[in-house]
Amino acid sequence: MEQLLLIGAAVFLLAGSPFPLEAARPPGGAATLARAGETTVFAFQTKSGKTAALCRGPKGAYLVYRFGTAAKVELQYPAKLDASSWKKFTYWSYTRGGGAANEGVESAQLRFENGGVAYTLTDDTRAYYTRQHEEDYRREVGIDVAMKGKPISIVGLPATVVGDLSKVKDDNKVKVEEEM
Repeated sequence: MEQLLLIGAAVFLLAGSPFPLEAARPPGGAATLARAGETTVFAFQTKSGKTAALCRGPKGAYLVYRFGTAAKVELQYPAKLDASSWKKFTYWSYTRGGGAANEGVESAQLRFENGGVAYTLTDDTRAYYTRQHEEDYRREVGIDVAMKGKPISIVGLPATVVGDLSKVKDDNKVKVEEEM
């Protein structure tokens, strides 16, 4: 299990979003594990140096999650890369605006199940006040895994984030849930 206190990620404002999020690959960003012709939707590196990546196939043909390194992908889901892959993922989001004064939150999750194991990719940004009473934002990314009733959290490194998890819903192909 990986544990890491996450603070100080660089943030940028995305058009149409009430919250700042990283818009581009930062220096030293995660290797995305994308194959030729694929586009990275969202990726980040973990403390152990592994990468979690969500990629869109050419022309939106499929959606795929990969975990591992460029040398060895430990998990690819789904195995069959076709149009049916989109419906194997469920997206959920929550936004509470108002900045630090209202403890503003922007949270996105993408869930899937593989072999009886539930995986949830998370991308959360929260507003807060610094000790100098200035508004700032904290971003946390990771993977929650539920295996045989035992939860495992893999903490991602915000400075390595590529893309934006909320963009997965732009194709209107994943299942979207109001409550998860």
